[in-house]
Formats: sequence, structure tokens, C-alpha cells
Amino acid sequence: MYESRFGITGPPFQLSPDPSFYFDSRGHHRALAELRRGLGEDAGFIVVSGEIGAGKTTLVRTLLEEIDPGVLSVAHVVSTQLNAQELLGATLIGFGLPVDDSTTEHLVSHLLRFLVKLDKEARRAVLIVDEAQNLHRDAFDQLVAIATRRGPRRLPFQVCLVGQPELRELIEAPDLAGLRSLVSVSCHLGPIDLEETGAYIEHRLRKVGWSGSPSFEPGAFEEIHRWTNGIPRRINLLCNRLMLSRFLASETTIDVPTVATTARDLRAEIGEPGDEPPPLALAGAGAPPRSAARAPKLQTPLVAPMEPGPLLCVVAGRADHVKAAALMRALAGRPDLPAAKLVRVHNDDALELSSALFSGLDVGKGLISLGIAPGPSDTRSPELMNVFEFVVDHVLPRAVIVFDGSEAALACATVAQAKDVPIVHIGAGLRADEGAQSATRQATDRLADLLYTTDAQASETLAREGIEPERVHCVGNLLMDGMQIAMRSLMSATLSRVGMHPAEPIIADRSGYALVVLTQPVNIGERQSLIDLLAMLRDVSRDVPLVWPMTPRIEGQLRKFRLDISDERITCLPPQSYPDYVALLRGATCLLTDSWNAQEESTALGVPCLTLGAFPERAITVSIGSNVAVGRNRTLVTRAVWDCMFNGGKRGRVPELWDGKTGARIAGYLGAWLSVAPTDRRAQA
Repeated sequence: MYESRFGITGPPFQLSPDPSFYFDSRGHHRALAELRRGLGEDAGFIVVSGEIGAGKTTLVRTLLEEIDPGVLSVAHVVSTQLNAQELLGATLIGFGLPVDDSTTEHLVSHLLRFLVKLDKEARRAVLIVDEAQNLHRDAFDQLVAIATRRGPRRLPFQVCLVGQPELRELIEAPDLAGLRSLVSVSCHLGPIDLEETGAYIEHRLRKVGWSGSPSFEPGAFEEIHRWTNGIPRRINLLCNRLMLSRFLASETTIDVPTVATTARDLRAEIGEPGDEPPPLALAGAGAPPRSAARAPKLQTPLVAPMEPGPLLCVVAGRADHVKAAALMRALAGRPDLPAAKLVRVHNDDALELSSALFSGLDVGKGLISLGIAPGPSDTRSPELMNVFEFVVDHVLPRAVIVFDGSEAALACATVAQAKDVPIVHIGAGLRADEGAQSATRQATDRLADLLYTTDAQASETLAREGIEPERVHCVGNLLMDGMQIAMRSLMSATLSRVGMHPAEPIIADRSGYALVVLTQPVNIGERQSLIDLLAMLRDVSRDVPLVWPMTPRIEGQLRKFRLDISDERITCLPPQSYPDYVALLRGATCLLTDSWNAQEESTALGVPCLTLGAFPERAITVSIGSNVAVGRNRTLVTRAVWDCMFNGGKRGRVPELWDGKTGARIAGYLGAWLSVAPTDRRAQA
């Protein structure tokens, strides 16, 4: 937001760990040297501990960038109270090995075969376990057993345990003496000292081209250190807010009063408990207790002890934003419910494209952006969990709300469970197939305290899987609420807003047009799959022109695979705002898609839908709605398009409770549940 104002190229104080911003403080320099020494050994355990936000993950990632994959194979696992069997499965996945529901013995055997293979290749395996203080005791025992397994040769296996200070206390326990004997390197990351705080801030600013604006007045760095205790993540949080405050005030200097005022406002906003830190002159030896040093006006706690924290609505893709907008509108009408804050996983265009749905909600006031770059879950989930953990620790939410069992939903729900924060899952009980997506959805369902389903089929799925019925409520489809908001914003001018686009001649053509929406990695992630789909689309375009709002991911894949879709019968558009997209869908002869959300939207509008590719169709849209599955069959898709053109195609009916009132039902159930639910999950045990 403020980057252009200060002439910098990007955000300097993002919370997500980024090795490119690594600051070589004295403490971090010593720790990195110890880690390098540890990895120079053939085996053994390395232990890295530090406070939340001290830079442990950044340190480890900085080290990983130095590693030669031809020498070391690395698996990075974020511990979420894993037992021995779960840790083995996560480790195999981290090394890129297939995993099934086998016994612990089978998983161990699978890992050992992999280690023997590495040994023959003169390579070593390094397992990094983040948040290792959450591991079950039997998981520690399993790691020791593997590391000390007898054989003709010592296994090329090292373990790096990264965690909070309690990790060191755990390792000192009498029953972990075997692990202690294997520790070759142990280091602890503390805060940045007072003298290095200014250098740290300027280092991050220079990384994005800072030329001195805003400037820091004498004493500002010392005041920042006073409020953050030198913890890097706290420094980033405060400095980001300082940059934003100077931008909004059209100022270019940061002085001591500005730091103090901003820090107090930030503490009040996130509900951080405790007293104001003492002045620096009193912070040394012989300083009076903090309660005696605080300013009189802060004798009352910033947040009343019983005041509820906010509801955190975690959103990733466009559909999440649409559903969150509808939900937040419903929650805003309920004064008995806590305030809702939007937590955006990615810095993409999803919020901008759905901005009309958030109109009037003042969502920017409490917006939290995590800044996680899109990418494979095995590389992004650990980063997401680390950043979201910081948010939870500082915001102290009443509950975390996630959507549709996505990878981001599972990652954030896992953090909430570890922090004993209640979890609400909207869109529970959905299953695609036996693959990873269904496993992710199922895992999210198991973590949730309260599960809202879109239809009876989803509720029955949860019942078959043993989910207690009192946790499940069938409320309907929140996406329908968002669609109704979008259609109201169009004010009956369905297509007038897209007339400026190159698709106008096709839209105005009496023969109609087909809308294309493709999203699934299984269909667009590989070159041959994408080639096959493009061939199907060209076949269809001979009968009906196509309009294709092109996502950045699709454009990137076409460039990557050097594929050309230039065709006068296929009009590619930039990403559309959600109301404009709904207008395009409502006016289409049919929809060609692999997206479950798009299948639901077409069913709600009665637009014939043809599902393409290898990803399974949304079952209820086939059995009840307007969907016909054509897969990869080019003949079948041609026949289905003809049916749409000459007979109107399959229209189906709208499933029960898909009526635009789902948000109100959720708010009602949520209000009743929160009135009796404990403030954390530990009280439920």
C-alpha cells in the first residue's frame, strides 16, 4: 500500500520468513555457524531453539539455500502434535516418497530403503522438524531408533529439531537421554540487542531500495526496541504499522512519540496482554518492576479479561473471498457475535475482484494479509503455519473460520488446534476422490469443532466417517449468498459492464457463447493434459464461440509450455470482477469447467454445465443440478454442446437450502454455539 509513496520496490517488513532478508546479527551469525558445523557431520541431531518470532525459520531457510541437493536430500516437516506414525508419514512426503495407510513398521521400512539408496548415491538425508516441541514422545523415540539403527553401515540420516524454548526443556527430560546423547550441535536464538535494532531495520529497508524516506529521528530505534524487546517478528509488525501510519498521515519522519503512539494502538488492536514496557533508562539492572514503571493511564488493561477476541475468517482463492464477504455481512448484523477479521493468505487480486461484495463492511480496518506466495503445499504450508501462528498469538481470536478444506484451511486449522483455538469449518464433508484433496478435506473436518455442510450428502459423509452429529449443521451453500449480492450489484445490467472487453461481439452474437473456467492442477499442471483440453476447446469453438477469463496461473502455464490458443472463435479476457463474472455466466449458452465452485454457480443459475478433464465432477450438481460430465471425451463434449445449443441443455434444479440465506443460518448457529462454547479447546477435554 505504501511502497510507491516512499519509492521502495516491495514491503520491507513482511511477517513470512524470507532468506533474502536474513540479517546477520551476532546471535544469528553464531547460530548459523553452528548449523553449518552440524551439517558437516555425517549423522546426529541438531537442536535450534528460540522465542516465537526470533528468526528460527529464516535462519534454517538461509542454511537450506546453501545446500547442494546433489549432496543432501532435505525434508522439512512442521510438527503439529504428530505421533510416531504421523511423523513417519510426513517425513516420507517431505522426501517426495509415496505414502499409504500402512503400519508404522512398513513406513519405517520404506524410509530405510530410501536411506540405503541415498547412501549408494553418496548422499545424505536431512530431516528438519519445525515446531518440534509439539512432537509426541513416541515420535522422538522413533527418530532415535532410526538414527541408531544397527547395520553394515551407519545410515546417512540427520535430524534438525527447531522449536520454542520448551523444546530444550523437553530434551532435558530423563526419558530422552538417548536423544541427548545424539545431539552434536545445539544453539539458541535470542532477541536482537539494542545496538543492532537500527541496523536490522535499515537492512530490511535497503533490501527494497529505501533512500531515506521515511527517516528515523534520534531515539526512534531505541523506542522500537523498547516495545518489541528486540524480537524480529515484533519489530517487523511494528515497523510495518509505522510505515503505514506515515503514509496515511502524509508524513516522512518517524520519531519517538510516533513509535510510542503506534505501538500502543497496535497493542490495543491485537489485544496484547501485559503492561507497557518500562522506559529504557529503567530497563537495566535495578529497574523497578514493570507494574511500577508503567504510565498511570495504562493501569487499566488494554483489553478487558472477558472481552472476546475476533473471529478470523481465513481466505485463499476467489471463492473463499466471495463466501467470506457473504458471511461477514451476516455476522455484521449480529451484535451478539464478536467482530470478524479477514485473513488473506495470498497477496493476489482476489480481494480486488470481489471488492463489490465487501462494500460497506469496512473490511480494510481489520484486514490481515499473510503475504504467502502461491505454490506447492509442501513448500508453502510450513511458511503459512509459522506466519499464522504469529497472528493467533497476537490477535487471540475467539475462533478461526476456514472454508472448503483447502490446503490453506488445513494449515491454519492445524495451528488453531495447537493453540487451543476453536475451529469452524464451512463447506465440510466434501470429497473429490481418494487423492490428496479428499485427504486434506477429511483432515480439516477432523480438526473442526463446528462443521457446516452445503447439503445432506456432505452431512451423511461426515456421519459415515464418525463425526459426532452435534458438531454438524446442514446450512446450505454460502457461495449462493455471494452470487445474490453480486447480482444485486449488477442492477439488472447483466452484460453492460463487460461491453468494453474484446468479447463484446461474441456476447452480442445471437448464437450465444460458452464460458470457460479451468482451475484444477491435474488438468493444467502438465503439458499433455493442457494440450488435450485445448484440443477439446477448439472442437467446441467450431460450434459455439468461447469466452475465457484467463487467470494468471493459466497464462503462466501456456507460456511455460509454449502453447498458443490464438483463435478468432476463442476470446481470452483478463480476470473479471465477481459481478462481471456472474454476468458472463448468467448469459452463457453453457459452461465448460473443472471447477467445483463454477459447477455450483451454474446450477444456481440454471446454466448447462459440462465438466472437462480428469478431476471428478461435483456429485450433487450432476444428480440434481445442471451438470453433465464429459471428461476427456471429445465426441461426448461435442454432443453435449449441441444439446445445449438446440435443446437448451440440462438445467436441473437448485438443491435445498441453496437460497441465499446460508449466512444468516450460520450466524444463528454460531451465536448459539459461542454463547456456551469454551474460549479454548482445552476446556472441552
